[in-house]
Amino acid sequence: LSRQLTELGPLLATAVETPLPHIESMRHELSLDIPSAAIFVDGDPQRLTQVFGNLLNNASKYTLPGGRIALSAQQQGQQVVVRISDSGIGIPAERLDEVFDLFVQIDTSLERAQGGLGIGLTLVRRLIQMHGGSIHASSDGVGLGSCFEIRLPLAARGAARARAAQEA
Repeated sequence: LSRQLTELGPLLATAVETPLPHIESMRHELSLDIPSAAIFVDGDPQRLTQVFGNLLNNASKYTLPGGRIALSAQQQGQQVVVRISDSGIGIPAERLDEVFDLFVQIDTSLERAQGGLGIGLTLVRRLIQMHGGSIHASSDGVGLGSCFEIRLPLAARGAARARAAQEA
């Protein structure tokens, strides 16, 4: 990793750019809820962009035409919580624990059609862990969408800078 003080908002905006053509072609409704106040993490901008882009791409890939995808970020204490949720095919409850395992494909028929290898979420989890964070998947079941919640520690310098900006 090439870690540095990184502002999350612009990074998330960049992450949306790659899957945006697919999102638009599938007529997905994309909602963004990113705070206007700067949130900083100590992270590798390229790798974090890759993480969020991968999750958005998966959301688009597994959501039927006309579905919904939401990206939100908010500060909670000394962490930032990023959620990517969709109204897609969902994840069976009995498979939630294995969704991050290497070569696991929940819906292989759709995955094969889209060319996935079952390594994306494993890589996402590992990169988040390397940043001192965590990722959790949830779903109400098949056909009911899914949500991926990423928690990353705030950068100490960024947290101090954000407090100073709020006070000013």
